[in-house]
Amino acid sequence: MPRNYNGLSFKLPRIACGAVALLLLLACTTTAVAQSSNDRIRRRTGSDTGKITDMSALAVTISKSGVESDVPVEDIRSIRFAGEPSELNSARSAIRRGRFDDAVATLDKVNRDQVDRREVVQELDYLQLEARAKLALSGQGGLDSAIRLATDFLAKHRNSYHVSSAIELLGDLHLIDGDQDEARRQYTKLAKAPAPYFQARSAILTGRLLQQAGKHDEALAKFDQALEAAQGSPAAESQRLEATLHRAISQSASGDVDEATATVKQIIVEADVEDTDLLATAYNALGDCYLQSDRPKAARDAFLHVDVLFSSAADQHAKALYELSRLWEALGQRQRARDAKDRLQNEYPTSQWAKR
Repeated sequence: MPRNYNGLSFKLPRIACGAVALLLLLACTTTAVAQSSNDRIRRRTGSDTGKITDMSALAVTISKSGVESDVPVEDIRSIRFAGEPSELNSARSAIRRGRFDDAVATLDKVNRDQVDRREVVQELDYLQLEARAKLALSGQGGLDSAIRLATDFLAKHRNSYHVSSAIELLGDLHLIDGDQDEARRQYTKLAKAPAPYFQARSAILTGRLLQQAGKHDEALAKFDQALEAAQGSPAAESQRLEATLHRAISQSASGDVDEATATVKQIIVEADVEDTDLLATAYNALGDCYLQSDRPKAARDAFLHVDVLFSSAADQHAKALYELSRLWEALGQRQRARDAKDRLQNEYPTSQWAKR
């Protein structure tokens, strides 16, 4: 499907069509789900409908026709609870689209006095945390207040299925705040969970921290550790892809650009259509590879994919705008360079990319 952008024509990847189809499907099913008296767990593949009878940081128990089963946290994409305020699903949708400010505004409308189910209170608190934390991570909100929200959530809701996500957010917030030691301490906590998914996730996050510090040899060792942990685990497939991608980024930074470029292209082909963060990171990584290969036009096109298709991945979008502002200038397109820089400053005013 060709698409024109700023006078350029390029082909949208298959994920764009998949995303559109998914949105249409969700739009068609929203009313039916909202009227349901059952809880619904949306898994990585398929879904379960019934009554949630128990929840922990590792699994959610759902009863279907009197038969209980445990759904591992790493297999859960989202949960809609029977009787939850309609604002919660609107906020989930806004967060998926990167509209974190809209999510906060929507959640602020919820009358907490009418929310008495423990799991729904946890969900409301987590969505508030996720929206505000991601605003802060993209340079649009206060880091200190987001860190307090994450800390409070973990203290109050130790049995929430969102515990692992909250730990990761807290680590990310400390990292952006310049406290690498505390970020690493949070990431290491995830490795205490027995599932291969979390073993791999912990290694990836620690590897990314080392990568940002320019310690690529140490980062490569962590990504290899993640790949070993994810091996043979279908639930950890997303972690295998992410570890492979970040390994390629460190490879490229270490000078092995051709192999890294080929690997990143393969990741783009294999990635889940819904994993916009991974895909945005992959296209930015591809742009970086092309820059190292002195291919500015190819790099521009890679970063444009992030701008056009994956702007919901806020930090990666900010990076893409930063790179585009420089590339357009180098390619003699000064107005487009100014436009990209203005958008970066307006949309992500306190991000690391706007400060460069």
